Amino acid sequence: MSTPTSTAPDEPPGIRAALEAEIARPPISGDPSMRLLRRAVIGTPLLVRSPDGVPAYWLVPLEIGRHACGFARADLAGRIAQVGIFGAGTDDLSGCPETAFFHHPPKSALDEIRAKHVGKPLGEPMFSYDGSPAKWGWRITMGTPVTGIALITPGGWYGRTFAGEQPPGKEG
Repeated sequence: MSTPTSTAPDEPPGIRAALEAEIARPPISGDPSMRLLRRAVIGTPLLVRSPDGVPAYWLVPLEIGRHACGFARADLAGRIAQVGIFGAGTDDLSGCPETAFFHHPPKSALDEIRAKHVGKPLGEPMFSYDGSPAKWGWRITMGTPVTGIALITPGGWYGRTFAGEQPPGKEG
C-alpha cells in the first residue's frame, strides 16, 4: 500500500449542497445580475492555499458550458463565505473565463511571463492568493532563489518582485 503524498484535504462533504442552498435564497435568487448563477452547474471545488502552501479555503467555479459565469468561496469546512459573478451579469458569456482556468494556468499567460522574465526559472503553479484571499489565481514563483512571484487571474496576470529587485512594470 502506498502512502498518500498530498496534504490537501478532501472536498468537504456538503459544500455542493450548501452552495445550491445559497444560490436558491435571496439576495442571489432575486438579483437579475445573478441570473446566470441559477442556471450554472457547480464545478469541482479547488483548494486554494496560502502563499506559504497551507490550505486556506475552497474556490468553486459555477459553470455554463465551457465558461465559468461565477464562483463561490467556502471555508475549509465547506461553509459558503462569498458568491460572485464574472462580467456584468448579462447572458453574454464571452467575458467569462473558460472553465479550464480552474484546472491549470493558461499557456498564453505562462508564455508571457517567461518572455518578460527571461532567464528566471518558474516554480510549479499553485492556486493561491497574493496579499488578500480575495486576490486569487495561479501563483508562480520566479527565480532561484525566489526573487518574485507572478499571479495569473481570470483577468490577466501581474508580477511582483521582492526586495533588491527592480520594481515590475505594467504587465499582462
